Amino acid sequence: MKNVTIILQGIILQNVLDFYIKHYPTANVIISTWFDLTLNLQNIPPTYNIILSKLPEDRGPQNMHCQILSTLNGLRFTETDYVIKVRGDEYYSNLEYIMNEIINNPKKIHCSPVFFRHWSTHKFCISDHIIAGTTDNLKLMFEKTKFYCKNNIICDIPEHGIELGIRYQEKGKFKQLEKIQWGPEESLTRSYLMAKELERWGKVDGRQLMVDNFEILNINKLSPFRAISNGNGIHWENSFIPEKNGSISNINQLFLSKEEL
Repeated sequence: MKNVTIILQGIILQNVLDFYIKHYPTANVIISTWFDLTLNLQNIPPTYNIILSKLPEDRGPQNMHCQILSTLNGLRFTETDYVIKVRGDEYYSNLEYIMNEIINNPKKIHCSPVFFRHWSTHKFCISDHIIAGTTDNLKLMFEKTKFYCKNNIICDIPEHGIELGIRYQEKGKFKQLEKIQWGPEESLTRSYLMAKELERWGKVDGRQLMVDNFEILNINKLSPFRAISNGNGIHWENSFIPEKNGSISNINQLFLSKEEL
């Protein structure tokens, strides 16, 4: 774990911080959170660094702008070749497994299965509960997402051609332009693929682009863990079955029908 940085981003819970301090006392850890921090930091190891920022005035859909800002702040201070980004309200064990997956397949970004959606319900929707890979790839993902969202140029791929940032919406007898507002997972996925696969974007099946650029981690190898869905008010401890929770467990399932899952 010498050449990897763990970024804890967003709101940090005390039990999560205590978990990582106990299990990863010598790891490179960046805590990227907000100025209203109320944590007990007495036992922070010397390899842990804290970055405090002001919350953005516009937090974006599902606090997307908060995630982008806190992650980018952590990435700016990352000196290792690899990064594991996790939420500050969740914890995972056996991060060595994630590191081995990255080393074995460094060209891909490795994600949690928690709400990594099937194509039939959400196109281009990775999970942002864990995002891991090379530092360069994660920087590209979050920098491009920030830029594309700010300038409203995230692509949609309709049936005919590519439209940038806007799409036609049928309203009565008239077609009106409507700005697209993707959630954080879809914005991250689309922005990254637009930047990484510019020549193939809009020409190749989007599912194939995802298969070529992402992998889904086996979350049960990260036990004990605690994953949370704030929107649904539920959490999972040490066991998560993707297919029973609106998610997929293998990237190639994107090509299956919902009935085949």
